[in-house]
Amino acid sequence: MPFVLLVPLVSFLLAVSSIRTRRSASAMAMFGTVVTAALTLLVAWGLTRKPTFSVTYHYFDMSVAFSGPLNFQSFGISLAMQADHLTVAALIAVELCVLAALGWHRFLGRSEPGAARFHAVVTLLLFGAAGVLLSTDLAELFGFWAIAGAMTYLLLEHRWGIDVAATRARVALALPFLTDLTLLCGIAWFYSRYGTQSISTLISILHTNPGWTVRSIVLGCVLLFIGLTGRLALWPLSAWITQTSTTAPPAAVALVQAVWSVLAIVVLFRLMPLFGGSSQQLLQVLAVVCAASAIAAPLWGLLGNEPRRTISLVGAGASAICAAVVIDVYRGNPAAAIAGVAAMLAIAPARAGAMLALSSIAAAMRTDDLADMGDALGRMRASSVALLFSIVVIALAGCTALAYGVSSRSRVGLVLGEGVLLIAICGLRVFLGASLGPLRRRRAFEPDRVREAPSESIGYPYWLALGGAAFLVGSLITGWLTFLDGKQHPAAGFGALAIWAAVVIAGFLATTYVFVRGKDGALAASAAAGVLLGRATGFAYAVFERFFVAPMVDIADRLDGWIPEGDSALGRFTTTAGQLALAAARVPAVALVVVFAVVLAVLFALIGPGVIR
Repeated sequence: MPFVLLVPLVSFLLAVSSIRTRRSASAMAMFGTVVTAALTLLVAWGLTRKPTFSVTYHYFDMSVAFSGPLNFQSFGISLAMQADHLTVAALIAVELCVLAALGWHRFLGRSEPGAARFHAVVTLLLFGAAGVLLSTDLAELFGFWAIAGAMTYLLLEHRWGIDVAATRARVALALPFLTDLTLLCGIAWFYSRYGTQSISTLISILHTNPGWTVRSIVLGCVLLFIGLTGRLALWPLSAWITQTSTTAPPAAVALVQAVWSVLAIVVLFRLMPLFGGSSQQLLQVLAVVCAASAIAAPLWGLLGNEPRRTISLVGAGASAICAAVVIDVYRGNPAAAIAGVAAMLAIAPARAGAMLALSSIAAAMRTDDLADMGDALGRMRASSVALLFSIVVIALAGCTALAYGVSSRSRVGLVLGEGVLLIAICGLRVFLGASLGPLRRRRAFEPDRVREAPSESIGYPYWLALGGAAFLVGSLITGWLTFLDGKQHPAAGFGALAIWAAVVIAGFLATTYVFVRGKDGALAASAAAGVLLGRATGFAYAVFERFFVAPMVDIADRLDGWIPEGDSALGRFTTTAGQLALAAARVPAVALVVVFAVVLAVLFALIGPGVIR
């Protein structure tokens, strides 16, 4: 199990120390990923006879107090790793996405700069992802989380020579940094109250530790939730994936969105005992927040004709549905909350496959506007079908998550049903806009140049979609859910599955009818809505810059002038005082005492009569 972590790290060290060419960098990264996947399967084989496997390495331990509760007398961090069936399944999903993204990038990312840097960062991202999934210590988990977050920023700003890419990548640095900082604050809050970072130990003493209160648990859970939703990219925290969806390398965008959705949902599931130990009202509020994001994200994607931004928001809406299922189902039946994680394992590869297939279509047509796209089903049939396959898997995965424990008659179920409907409409809109109708781009006059991607890269989106479909079929089997968490689960009712699947089918049919009747009118309406959204966003940014950024910059400019002047004045004062002190030290002590006494006598003679009066 430790070698699952060591192999990506060794691949990274080899990439940064000795590899320079594009082909060797790609081969080394893919070889490291394949070896990591083989080790993961070996761990899975070892888990056939035991439910978990744990190993602990003490990193450091130091005493910080000699009295008080035992938990607070020492501080230490242990590299505690634990592999179970859920960890193995999540690792396989992550490694599938990494391997497919690297293979696709090898043929269609040849024009990207810094091949060695890109592949080295990908291997280190895999290292951080494996560390997050294996960690049982919160401090250790955040360390790997921070490594993966830093590599995410480096991937999204990989095109450092383009101003637009560098500008938009700032959002991918600032927004996730704030949410990661919130996650760190949540971990620190629980440690300050309980004196431990181990998840299992923290859960066992959650309501028995002296001084515990419901308010303190609620505050810590809210901080943890904000940190996790930032990486899940729930709306409105999805700007860091939508802003970089067209400026970053397509393989990086697909990889980042898929990997972080798996990491965040697994960590959320493992921390659910903490959330469940807080209050039922908090769980209800968090479920409502996720449900609202499940509607807002795809609804936001209907505004505008940028296809890759729309697919990113569709994935964000599907992630919100899975998070809402994990939280809402845990309120009534904690054992069934694994259904949301199982659905996310299906969504993540399909999400990456949709992004890669759509990037191939956009690159061939040289446009990022759905109004200029068309006829992809005739000219690029393989990529178009892969895009459709991925969208169907994403939509149906949300249905399987809702089929376990979420009633269609409840308020949360009604909202999540609307989210599934919007996801189906928004996702299929991208496929129909790119695949049907005439190609209005200038390349319509050069039909031979709008052709399919190289044959070596066509299969990778299909492999991702097939992997998502395999996880989707598994999520319908109660034995798969039992394998993931080791608990017995009732089968999902056929009626519930039929209801949620009917919602998806209705969304597909309505979108197809609208686009067949008038594709140009539908895209013109979404383009107009996108223009209004852009104007509103520009106005909001202008107000923010006028009343927040500009005053802060002005204060900084003024302090930039005042502080050096103050420092120079303080320096002159200290120099003069030192010279006086040095001169006084050279004067005989008796003479100094006499002079001091005369000065005091004169002062009392002048001030004394005024004080008496």
